[in-house]
Amino acid sequence: MLTRHYLLFELRRLRRDPKFVVLTVAMPALLYLMFSTVGGGPGAPGAGYAPDAVVMAGMACHGVLMVTVTNGVNIALDRNIGWVAQLRTTPLRATQIVIGKGVSGLLLSLLSLLAVFLIGGSAHGIPLSAAQWLEVGAITWLGSLPFALLGVALGFLVSPTTSGPAVMACVIGMSALGGLWVPARLFPESLQHVSEVLPTNHWVHLSQALLEGGASPLAGLSDLAVLGGWTVGFALLAGFAFRREVTR
Repeated sequence: MLTRHYLLFELRRLRRDPKFVVLTVAMPALLYLMFSTVGGGPGAPGAGYAPDAVVMAGMACHGVLMVTVTNGVNIALDRNIGWVAQLRTTPLRATQIVIGKGVSGLLLSLLSLLAVFLIGGSAHGIPLSAAQWLEVGAITWLGSLPFALLGVALGFLVSPTTSGPAVMACVIGMSALGGLWVPARLFPESLQHVSEVLPTNHWVHLSQALLEGGASPLAGLSDLAVLGGWTVGFALLAGFAFRREVTR
């Protein structure tokens, strides 16, 4: 009950920052419009999907990534004004504070996901069934858990002055090299090897494989295993960062 009330409070705080909400929701939607104009299209004859759908999957992941990781900036600012120290005087446990910060970013990312999907379905007329929309949406949203944890970790690790550049470096680097803007299979071979290490590559590949069809179930298990490993790693990093903060 206490965690739920704290989570609702965090969401209300984010809602009172319209610049954060507008930028994190509008920017991915605008990027999707730009990239789909350049790289979209009806697809090859006989293909089970259109390039527009693949671009949409990447931009949906990018939007959710931007919201969840950028949440770290808010955490860094909260530390600077003493809000985190104030929370430690309440009955909230440390795990509840960390979970509340991460889940608030996850819930807000749904707005970005819906904005990209609305453009894909209305402006581009991407012909997905209701089941496909739900499957791609679920994969994109649930697969963002490691990045929500990364946002929490960054928020407790970096200072308020460096949080913005650190977060944007992570978002841009993982988006560009992870194949969210351009499918990784189009990269030079050397960059493909780099991309295969990043969690964003395996995250977006789950959605793209669903849209393209014919993917091996083992490939999906491999992607899930890599995402699971990164999730554990970022969770440990977030826990370490928070413990370091509270023991200062």
